[in-house]
Amino acid sequence: MKPLKIILICLASITALAVIFLFVIAPTLIQPKKELPPLARAWRNNGKYINWRSTLEENKSFGELNIFTIQKGNPENPAILMIHGYPTSSFDFFELFELLSNDYYVCALDTPGYGLSDKPRDGYVYSIEDDARLVDYYIRDILKLNSLALYTHDKGDSVGLALLKLYTQQDEYKITHHFITNGNIYLPLAQLTTGQRVLLNPTSGPLVSRVLRGDRLASGLADLAFATTLPQSEIDAYASIFDYQDGGRVQHEIIEYLNERSENEVGWLESLAKSEIPTTLIWGELDAIAPVAVPDHVWTNYLE
Repeated sequence: MKPLKIILICLASITALAVIFLFVIAPTLIQPKKELPPLARAWRNNGKYINWRSTLEENKSFGELNIFTIQKGNPENPAILMIHGYPTSSFDFFELFELLSNDYYVCALDTPGYGLSDKPRDGYVYSIEDDARLVDYYIRDILKLNSLALYTHDKGDSVGLALLKLYTQQDEYKITHHFITNGNIYLPLAQLTTGQRVLLNPTSGPLVSRVLRGDRLASGLADLAFATTLPQSEIDAYASIFDYQDGGRVQHEIIEYLNERSENEVGWLESLAKSEIPTTLIWGELDAIAPVAVPDHVWTNYLE
């Protein structure tokens, strides 16, 4: 047998074994944890679920989703609504809830595909614009707020910017201040990680998502996104929330928000420039993915 033919046969065998491992063996070996540890369980128990039906025609067949929401504090106090980033959830804000809830009515939710909300697969279209409509519904029909401060982070920044268009079309509530924190609000200056690029790739993304576990996501997040060392109890909480409804399997779908962001970025930033809401950019200067060049650009070109 010729050497080239032997090499080709070996490569084909290796490829076949890799496919078998990814699609048959790995899913049985890598099972996400089903039990929530104490921190995550307490977070879930302090929240409640609302029903939400996507506004997109493509999602019509999925029916209503269960959306996790949480509120803490006196509803008579000034309200703050917090919108989480990718790939995390409202749990990002658990310490802020404790710090602020004596003086404010602090509210948050998990958008579809994240946290303790439903994570539909099999063709569900995750959308920033749809998330903005969910937030608008949450403010008007669930919280029934007359006014609120809006505090957004990362992917939540995009949801907040998309919300501005809806905000100008209603008169039921007033946003008193718009706080925008670290996030890819100007993608040309963002420094996406290798993992993000792999998940965004239509070939590698679905393969990686099949074997992605919460503990790996949480450990990577702890190393990359926090300036201080997270206690193991918090890492375990993040891991279990990632694993809720096998959340690793939707990572390649929910990260598609970056493509939607790219398509709508100019329009969203122009809405920010036209907004009459007082706006503050709050940035951690050690952010390796959305460096300070991002808010500098947005401030100079759209807010200053």
